[in-house]
Amino acid sequence: MTNAIVLAGGKSSRFGSDKAFAKIGDSTIVESLFFPLSLLFRKIIVVTNFPEKYQAFPVKIVTDKIREHGPLGGIYSGLLASDTERNFVVACDMPLINPRLVRYLSGIKEGQVVVPSIADKLEPLFAIYAKSCLPAIERQLTTGNNKIQDFFAEVNVRYVSKEEIKKYDPNLTSFLNINLQKDLKKIPNYSCANCV
Repeated sequence: MTNAIVLAGGKSSRFGSDKAFAKIGDSTIVESLFFPLSLLFRKIIVVTNFPEKYQAFPVKIVTDKIREHGPLGGIYSGLLASDTERNFVVACDMPLINPRLVRYLSGIKEGQVVVPSIADKLEPLFAIYAKSCLPAIERQLTTGNNKIQDFFAEVNVRYVSKEEIKKYDPNLTSFLNINLQKDLKKIPNYSCANCV
């Protein structure tokens, strides 16, 4: 079994408001993310510093155990709260996740981390993390280093190639993230029903 961990602790400063609740058609970004995740995983854990915003959703809400450490601190907090060894971690601003790709990544059993590698760029906020990564993450956090992939040298990592990924997500839409208001224009008329 695998849980989903959604990282929703960012400040959205470049976006200008909480991008997780920006509208895409009839739903918000986070609703577009929660819907497919709810079909794939028995539990969704949301790591946020604003728990009141997520009270209406059927999710487990946790706050950052170690604040001001960015997404790595969120991964750490989510893994601590999870009751499964393997967990799919995704950022809250990635509304176009492809369930077939998520299933594929979740099915890969080798590696404590399963991370897409596209054109020599890792996608650590759309990846599988095992709870057994916690000691390595904790050691790194104590040094003040918040760069996610820097702890990869201490664990077993399975890199997933662009060629593998394109079998399930040919246009790589899963990796579109919303940082600016203008990024919303990249997904006109999007409905999460299209991807299930």
